[in-house]
Amino acid sequence: MTTVYVYLGDATYTGECEFEWHSPEIGARHKLMLFLAQAAAEPQQTLATQELGRFGFAQAVLAPGKAILVESLNASTMQAFQKHYEEALDAGSSIVWYPDRVQQHAT
Repeated sequence: MTTVYVYLGDATYTGECEFEWHSPEIGARHKLMLFLAQAAAEPQQTLATQELGRFGFAQAVLAPGKAILVESLNASTMQAFQKHYEEALDAGSSIVWYPDRVQQHAT
């Protein structure tokens, strides 16, 4: 059974992605949410990080993923994310990135 997980975090956009999309500026670091359809019903941070790479993001810092309860998408505050949930089911993943930049993490 497929479960959609959401991963919250931030990452830097490299511009090296597998497709054209409305992406951030190259080199910019942004907060984001990754909706990822998974066969395993447990967080898969490595898989999530790899999927972010397909969108052109690197140096990701992600919180542990959490399964999305379909019922929660009915709440008025969550309805905006319903299309991302559905896209993850259809295409495997969906991403939301926020336009405000975040500071680079110290290394």
